[in-house]
Amino acid sequence: MVLVLLVVGITSYLDRNIVSLLVEPIKADLDLTDTEVSILQGMAYAVFYVAFGLPFGAMVDRFNRRRLLAFGIALWSVMTAAGGFADTYWELFAARAGVGIGEACLAPAAFSLIADYFPPSRRGRAMSVYNMANYLGGGASMLIGGLVLKALGGVGTAYLPYIGEIASWKGTFIIIGAPGILLSALMFTVREPERRQVTLSCTGSSEGFIEHMRNAPRVYATVHIVSAFTAFTGYAVAGWIPTYFVRIFGMQVAEAGVMIGPVAALAGMAGCVSSGFLTDWLVARDVRGGRFVVPLAWWPLALAALVVIVFAGGRSMALAGVALFFFGSGLGLASVAPTIHDITPNQFRGRATSLHFVLSGLLGMTAAVTLVALVNDYLFKDPNALGKSMIVVLTPIIFASFIACLSCRNAYEERRRHYLQANN
Repeated sequence: MVLVLLVVGITSYLDRNIVSLLVEPIKADLDLTDTEVSILQGMAYAVFYVAFGLPFGAMVDRFNRRRLLAFGIALWSVMTAAGGFADTYWELFAARAGVGIGEACLAPAAFSLIADYFPPSRRGRAMSVYNMANYLGGGASMLIGGLVLKALGGVGTAYLPYIGEIASWKGTFIIIGAPGILLSALMFTVREPERRQVTLSCTGSSEGFIEHMRNAPRVYATVHIVSAFTAFTGYAVAGWIPTYFVRIFGMQVAEAGVMIGPVAALAGMAGCVSSGFLTDWLVARDVRGGRFVVPLAWWPLALAALVVIVFAGGRSMALAGVALFFFGSGLGLASVAPTIHDITPNQFRGRATSLHFVLSGLLGMTAAVTLVALVNDYLFKDPNALGKSMIVVLTPIIFASFIACLSCRNAYEERRRHYLQANN
């Protein structure tokens, strides 16, 4: 089951992140600014991802999850391929919006399924394996996207059977999106499990969910905001790192994708696996704060990695910074879902997970990539100042998040123990 979800997750992140590799050819073909293309990377996708997140989360809590996933996979795959037929900015915007709608059901359903397949003592490791999809898919969007673009002749035009001559970036969208349609059938190989840890004293209604959140407003607010800032930081770097290497080190788009993709994927996977073992160990040893201790390590790693990337004297050192960043990102990101599930009854997990992704969408997908672009376009006014722009945007986020984690650790521990006692 985890393997199937991992494959599906890789496909979703591949389809989601492919725009970051194609920034320069899209800009040239559609005559766009950095800010306009950043909206395609973030806001076009995220606004609809956010809008459909909580409704899909409520459906996850009530209906058959594998059927929801089959529908979502088919939708986002079709819309990814549709981006290859876009001739205007707004047509491409609409295609990216469709991808956002389809993918809104994925994370709530996937994490809910995993939580019902595995006991709490193994849940962190199982979820960390699924979370590897973020980095495998993100890396694949650069590696596979780079290979596809290279096979199509690089930046320029290509010929596709039954379609004819087409811009290479458009052909990349079609080739990346079309096979995903077949994956929707793969979900029917997964058994729908019985729901575990349903707290009988809680009603599964929307009112019950709101009441549950009100019982620990500070804890839920901090956990969700810090996790959203984790996503914000990751999107800001992932959205611009291929372009950074192209502009600063004079690389070709395909070359940058092939080089960065495997490094980001392997480092992120290592971070996810490390997070799974570490969070399960923290819970097993009953360490104060449980899984919420992990972000305290992620934020210093993020700052150190950014400094290495931006001030590196050559691309090898910058690539080492990329590896450090994505390892830390995997460490922090993979801890989010089990951290939320450790304080949330089964009948609310779909909505609680959706809320995380809604906030991540609002702060991360819609704003992160665009905010870096705005600083670059209007503060530095220099295409080669991307590194400085990332430092300016992300440094306050990193410090604020670290302080929030540190200050809320005891409150989270109290809530976790209260939930354990209620279920025992």
